[in-house]
Amino acid sequence: MNNRKIIVSILFLLISRLVVAQQVIVNNVGKDPFNGKVTEVVFKGKEGQWTFNPYNALVVKATYRPADYNRGELMSNAVIGTPQATQAKITNGTSQTVEFENGLSVVIQRDRIYFRQGREIKVKNASYFSQDNNRGFRFQLTDGEKWLGGGERALPMDRRGYRLQLYNSPAYGYGLGADNLNFSVPFFISSNNYGLFFDNPSKGYADIGLTEKSTLEAGFMSGELNFYVVFGRNLDEIMLNYSAITGRQPLPPRWALGNFVSRFGYRSEAQVKDVVAKMQAAGFPIDGLIFDLFWFGDDIKGTLGNFDWVNTSKWPNPKNMLTRFRQQNIKPVLITEPFFLKGTKSFAEATPFLATDAAGQPYMYKDLYFGEGGLIDIFRKPARDFMWKLYKKQVANGVSGWWSDLGEPEKHPNTIVHNLKDQGINRPVTADEIHNLYGHQWSALLYEKYRDDYPDQRLFHLNRAGFAGSQRYSVFPWTGDVARSWSGLKAQWPVLMGMSLSGLPYVHSDAGGFAMADEADAELYTRWLQFAAFTPVFRPHGTALEDYDKTVKSIPSEPVFWQEPYQGIVKKYVRLRYELLPYNYSLAYDQAVNGRPLMRPLYYYNYNDPETFNATDQYFWGDQFLVAPVMTQSATSRKVYLPEGQWYRFSDSKLLEGKQWLDQPAELATMPLYAKAGSFIPFWQTDSVIRNTEAYNSKSIGMVYYPSAAAAAYTWYDDDGAEPRALERAEYELVTFTGVTKGNTISIELKTNNPAAYKRKQQRKFTLLIPGANIKFVHVNGTEISTTAAKPMIMAGGQFSATTIVFDGKPTTVEIKL
Repeated sequence: MNNRKIIVSILFLLISRLVVAQQVIVNNVGKDPFNGKVTEVVFKGKEGQWTFNPYNALVVKATYRPADYNRGELMSNAVIGTPQATQAKITNGTSQTVEFENGLSVVIQRDRIYFRQGREIKVKNASYFSQDNNRGFRFQLTDGEKWLGGGERALPMDRRGYRLQLYNSPAYGYGLGADNLNFSVPFFISSNNYGLFFDNPSKGYADIGLTEKSTLEAGFMSGELNFYVVFGRNLDEIMLNYSAITGRQPLPPRWALGNFVSRFGYRSEAQVKDVVAKMQAAGFPIDGLIFDLFWFGDDIKGTLGNFDWVNTSKWPNPKNMLTRFRQQNIKPVLITEPFFLKGTKSFAEATPFLATDAAGQPYMYKDLYFGEGGLIDIFRKPARDFMWKLYKKQVANGVSGWWSDLGEPEKHPNTIVHNLKDQGINRPVTADEIHNLYGHQWSALLYEKYRDDYPDQRLFHLNRAGFAGSQRYSVFPWTGDVARSWSGLKAQWPVLMGMSLSGLPYVHSDAGGFAMADEADAELYTRWLQFAAFTPVFRPHGTALEDYDKTVKSIPSEPVFWQEPYQGIVKKYVRLRYELLPYNYSLAYDQAVNGRPLMRPLYYYNYNDPETFNATDQYFWGDQFLVAPVMTQSATSRKVYLPEGQWYRFSDSKLLEGKQWLDQPAELATMPLYAKAGSFIPFWQTDSVIRNTEAYNSKSIGMVYYPSAAAAAYTWYDDDGAEPRALERAEYELVTFTGVTKGNTISIELKTNNPAAYKRKQQRKFTLLIPGANIKFVHVNGTEISTTAAKPMIMAGGQFSATTIVFDGKPTTVEIKL
């Protein structure tokens, strides 16, 4: 694209009965205004102006600027993509059509807009509206059209028939049916193979066929009025194109995929050390250690704003304590909040950086649950620098990661005024105008400061609220203060799936449930942790305050405090999660490069099987696993839908035919789990007790191949687990396995993207395991090698035969005769 834009104005007289002439302006970088490359097309009507910008091959932005609107600033930075110069042709008739070179067309017909992909109209009757202090857009829905996404909602995945509030909100002790939670992302995906993203962080709503059955209406109280149309043949392509403009999650530190020890909350160094010692003695691995709010005070109320270890009797030497944990490869993570209360250690220093009232004075909450104080104005650069100074002090003490809480913000009245001058907006901005952007900007602060000051560290940031695009700031959202109940557990599937399809791939829950309960439910706890083993972050967390409030039932979140058989069952699933570390870490690579969520609904690649929409508590974990959590009390079996194809039951390696519902065993120790025929599943092969991910050695990997007559391929990713620029610097390896089974012969090929890594005579050992097979012989590049019986992952049942392949970086062919 040339630096200079040639703006060509063309006046078209419509052939239709238009009374007022309308104008199209093309911001053109070519010589021919009809066939040159354009980045922008402007359509001027009587009461406003439409602007259309093509982005990547299947994304176009539409913006409407009403003539009577004075709050139209773009306050979000959710989109990092830029319009792309694209061939375009404009035709004039009863309507005006802009045809882009990729087959995407915009049809302008009076005050209605249509979007076509090829010859098919995908988005119908898009129009602007203004009503009741809200402005936005309406779209015509088609019969049977389903709508997915929208962030955290404990609702059916098809959001059609609901009016969804776009306002990040906490909900203490919620369960199934909670319709508005901490992360409301205005990105919605149609089963007609397109998505709509409204890049507006102000208070709003999306009414998807509730008020009017055939209308989707999205309204906002302020901000630029825009929407992006994101096309794709299936969810996979839509997520690829959506993440191309809003960003993808950077690779996590590998330890983030391990086990976290966490509760609300540890109240002293002695208590934390005791819990960690008990977990270690019982053989539970530990990678992360979470400190809730008692690290900065003895009480829940009146302590937000200390931001330091103020009780020297309970925390006598924080730096020494944190250093000792890090020496054990246990990563300490501290909670922080955006509120600074009167009387706390940092309140006076924070006061100049607090959000204000309309008169410009620091806004003081009088009715905040935690006490009287103010809210940091996270949009101001000086406020961010002040916060970072507090963070850096604790990083120097040995903190490895962060937890940001109450970042919706939890209480955020519209009488609060924020200062967005650093973003180029020179008027006072009220809370409702940027409410959903607060947590997002908090995440940006941490990510950008870590990038600048600690460029050799990958950030781990556990957070509760944000906006579209927050994923690129390395956030690991949890689903808020869910109830310790079966309803709370059932709520997690739609919440996690909705977030996964909203571009936030590392969403997870307080495993076991958080909110106080009258009695401990060991069955519920066990089922929840089985499920959590196949979610992006494994972090049991709940309220246990036995030495703070003796009137409240204390229920531990750490598995070591639960009796048998529950502790033993959980331990096996924790072990399985660690064994699957190379598989799970490859999912992280797939997300960082292709935008694929780690958890995927059964209809992710194909809407054509209606039964996949009825399997409302199952999902794919990557492409290789199908997970069917047990969410019903006292269950000993459950119905499972297996999509088209063949599936190996993980517990006994039995081969099952797909495209059918099956009644499957699900006694307490078992969660139904299946591997797709043709799958390659890498795992951490070790007989040792696993203490944490630091012991992981990628030079020797187990690789289960589940035979299939259909050819299949799998790519395993490996790097050092820590370098933030591993992808940028190409400091990684991809080993691709392809396999096919014909009769009694299995053929497998191995290739690497980085053969230069083996020039120093480096080698990897892959132990190939075949379920249910009696191997007669194995040839590697024509040479026969030995075979043996082998033990696969802890929960994988059935008989397995194995052979070890020494891989030196050269293309390798393996032939296994059964």
